[in-house]
Amino acid sequence: MARMLEAVELAGHDVRMEMYIFKEGGPGDDFRHALLAAARRGVRVRLLLDAIGSGGLPERYWDSLAAAGGEVRWFHPIGGGLAMVRSHRKMLACDGSVAFVTGFNIAPEYEGDGVEVGWRDAGVRIEGGPAGMVEALFDEQFERASRGHRGPVRLLRRRPDGSGRCHHGGEIEVLPVTPGRGESALTKSLRADIARAAAGRRRVVWVTPYFVPPAWFRKALRRAARAGADVTVVVPMHSDVGIAQRAARHVYGGLQRSGVRIMEYRPQMLHAKVWCVGEALYVGTSNLDPRSLHLNYEVMVRCTGAGITGRAWADVEDIMARSAEVPRLGWGARSWWQRARDQLAFWILYRIDPWLTGWLAGRWLRHRGVMPGTTGPSDAP
Repeated sequence: MARMLEAVELAGHDVRMEMYIFKEGGPGDDFRHALLAAARRGVRVRLLLDAIGSGGLPERYWDSLAAAGGEVRWFHPIGGGLAMVRSHRKMLACDGSVAFVTGFNIAPEYEGDGVEVGWRDAGVRIEGGPAGMVEALFDEQFERASRGHRGPVRLLRRRPDGSGRCHHGGEIEVLPVTPGRGESALTKSLRADIARAAAGRRRVVWVTPYFVPPAWFRKALRRAARAGADVTVVVPMHSDVGIAQRAARHVYGGLQRSGVRIMEYRPQMLHAKVWCVGEALYVGTSNLDPRSLHLNYEVMVRCTGAGITGRAWADVEDIMARSAEVPRLGWGARSWWQRARDQLAFWILYRIDPWLTGWLAGRWLRHRGVMPGTTGPSDAP
């Protein structure tokens, strides 16, 4: 977070920031001060906040930034037809040369080392061409927020090309996720990397705070473990979303029977999204659940360079060293009530939430005269 703040303070002509949760106090006030100072020295400052995630901010919190020429927009205000579709991205881009994609929001709980105090999280700093891709994603979303998100048909069907552009920059790729069914650029990339890791019997570690994976993903992990790959999933022991933790525990048994290790991080809340899949590293905003993979706007950065993947593996090894493995036999000995509760939580998040979001969006589309499954007016990124 300190490096992001420094990038804003050093920006010379342009700052773009998109955040799901932005809270008053602590780092939030520091960023507001830095953004205000940038605007006053002539930097173009644009800020996009999710209307639900950042809805707790005081009404006049951004008045000084707006008065200094900064632009603040809200994504999908409450009461709109697409209020359940959120922008879950956390990105910062400055001067067309440097960008950050993170799992952490701008809030007090993210301060600290994630061991003694604060949530444990991760992010990536990128430069050059991929940083420009982050800027392009921001510009599309900023425009989308200003015009009320016209024609959001991807809630019902993604484009055949995977619904998302990505920057093929050698060691760095930016993989956006947009609402809709079907494969995104991210899921296509994941399928290929898991298959390569399985074929090469490589090590695979998934660090994720919310783990409600789709059937194809669970099948791919089981297949990789049976092929001889060392597959581990690390989730939080202390979760801020109880229903998500119970839903995750519903799938433990099936994965463990195939040889997948399940570990729970003990010291603090684990909020990092770091996926080490053979030679590939993924860092960003997406959880492994239906909401992140199909309902929200997300972005992940895929890296293959030895330098950054080496640092990520060191961090992952530290996370695992502070985690406890869930014993297979002990887990299977749970009471029927615990198993039923976990199964209900899983189906609420895996089936009911996506269905309800799609149903409400479909009603809104029909009300606006946009038929589901058709091509809407110029909303595709």
